[in-house]
Amino acid sequence: MKIKILFILLPYFAIGQSKAYYKQTTTAYEINKTDTISKKTFVTYLDSLRKIITTENNITNAISGGKSKVGKIHSVIEVDTDRLYIATDIDEKGDTIGKLIYVYDENKNRTENYQIRNGDTVNGQKRLYNELGNYTKLYNKHKDSHKYFLSMEWEYDSKGNTTQCKTYNDKEKLVGFDKYNNVYKKNEFISTKSSYVEGKGFEKKSKEIKTGTTKTTHYYSSSVGYNYGLKISYVDGSVRIQEEDEKGNMKELRIFDNKKNLVIFVKNSEVKI
Repeated sequence: MKIKILFILLPYFAIGQSKAYYKQTTTAYEINKTDTISKKTFVTYLDSLRKIITTENNITNAISGGKSKVGKIHSVIEVDTDRLYIATDIDEKGDTIGKLIYVYDENKNRTENYQIRNGDTVNGQKRLYNELGNYTKLYNKHKDSHKYFLSMEWEYDSKGNTTQCKTYNDKEKLVGFDKYNNVYKKNEFISTKSSYVEGKGFEKKSKEIKTGTTKTTHYYSSSVGYNYGLKISYVDGSVRIQEEDEKGNMKELRIFDNKKNLVIFVKNSEVKI
């Protein structure tokens, strides 16, 4: 019922598309030695208030990487307020293939999000926050049901940094447990992540060092994920270096393998139109 209400409200919130004043481009490269073996580009247009108008090859493509064979997607932002955000995904043929909906509370925390495909809610999440604005619990929607289950929960220190994270399956059985040892120095923050391994206890997985606007993460185990349309692999000895602007937005990202070879490079840029 809540989804239906959101769509009923849409005509009252939605307004004509604004003129684009800024163009943001994210370019991601997968590199083998000195050769670029894959390149992905994602473009976002913003209005004069820096609100998103449209995106090309949007976040759906960026996260899925090689797992999806969906063609290039263009997203139109229909609603963008302090309490509601609705984006419509359009495929290369001009057909609407889905919607992404975010609901925010009075503190601008995103409390609910829904992914709609062919009229069905394929993904649904709800979040709870503490007084500092950090999310403490995440609930995921059961498939083919309106019920939700506890998926993740977090605890934080007095400075708002994570101290532990627990992950649960759809039966709310604990399947993952991470702890973070946080150290604060004069101009440096160090957070070491350890994960529980059955029969072995907690093993060190990574260490993140933040100095100014630079985050450097050292990895001590192997993992694989997808982002920026690329498959990203970490091994013991991999290093991730992220440069940010003063607002905490990523400017450049470099990932090196355990032999210090650059394997991933991502750059964000912006121009005024």
